[in-house]
Amino acid sequence: MSQTDIAVVGGGPAGTLSALNLAKNGYKISLFEEHQSAGFPVQCAGLVSEDCIKLLKSYVNPDRFLLNSIHGAYFFSPSGDFIKVKGKTRAAVVERKLMDTELLKAASSVAEIFVKEKVLSVNLHGDSVYLKTSRSNYSSKYIVGADGVYSKVARDLKFERPKILSAIQLESRFECMDEKYVELYFGREYSDFFFGYAVPTGDEFARIGVVSKNNAFYWISKLLREHPSVSQRVECTKSCELNCGAIPFGLVDFVKKNAVLIGDSAGMVKPYTGGGIYYLALAAECLGEHFPDLEEFRSRYLQKLGKEYRFGYKIARLYRELSDEDYEYLIGVAEGIRFEELHMDMPTTVLKVLPAFLKLLRNPKLSLRIAKCLL
Repeated sequence: MSQTDIAVVGGGPAGTLSALNLAKNGYKISLFEEHQSAGFPVQCAGLVSEDCIKLLKSYVNPDRFLLNSIHGAYFFSPSGDFIKVKGKTRAAVVERKLMDTELLKAASSVAEIFVKEKVLSVNLHGDSVYLKTSRSNYSSKYIVGADGVYSKVARDLKFERPKILSAIQLESRFECMDEKYVELYFGREYSDFFFGYAVPTGDEFARIGVVSKNNAFYWISKLLREHPSVSQRVECTKSCELNCGAIPFGLVDFVKKNAVLIGDSAGMVKPYTGGGIYYLALAAECLGEHFPDLEEFRSRYLQKLGKEYRFGYKIARLYRELSDEDYEYLIGVAEGIRFEELHMDMPTTVLKVLPAFLKLLRNPKLSLRIAKCLL
């Protein structure tokens, strides 16, 4: 039986960034990835903040996987009306296959990498962790479950599990309103939980997708065929890639004895968008700073992002509270608001514009509903 200090299960960003940060403390690390290479299957729109790119620069060269620079967003009402919002900070579109590959290469310099080796079982006995894989048996002092929303580590070690949302995305030729702006499509006709989106890749193509509670294929079909704006600008016959996946919803307790969950396995995603790279990167950094004190790691991570998670859930709830008529009204009055204070990774920045926004509303009942959700 092979031995190591830390077993990391999962070769995506959560696993590789955890390995890179833990290796700074001199631990022997073994990383297990069930697929032949990193970045498969793709389950991400690849939109990250400028702050996230700066953080990734500590490990790899982002120029190798950057596709487009994003300056803001169009917010669409169900009828196709929209407002254009320029962000305080920029964002970027990345090619996840290339990004994950670069991170795995970086991790290979500090950890022993086992690709195409699936973890079949995980057990805790005393102070040791025992893993059975498709090829061999291993023991370690600690384990990091970075193996995604259907985490084997989390299931075997009886961690609480987050709710699961369905997502579907295609990359298609698309006549973007502006290739430097993402598009968000709100309304009950296009998602039963979040919203639809189009993320321009900068080459007359965009990643168009939907995150929903049930049957994402149904919702994206409606978006592509029936949305008054999207349906006129998309060329579905010129689609080059289709991806389906799952997104966790709800941060769970991610520490148990000498085991820790990072990334999707822990529900470490923004509750109001489903994006997770920045939040998991901060978690991996925090883990490296406080390891092996896992309780301290949990405390410090929640100090840093706990408020953002809690407020993010309030925003996600607001999506489901608003009717199509509400969205039409809100888009109509939002032109007078300065949205530059908003930060895509920090939902609490909404509080900076909320008072001015509520003042513009001449619908007391709607104002009260929004205030109850967010305050």
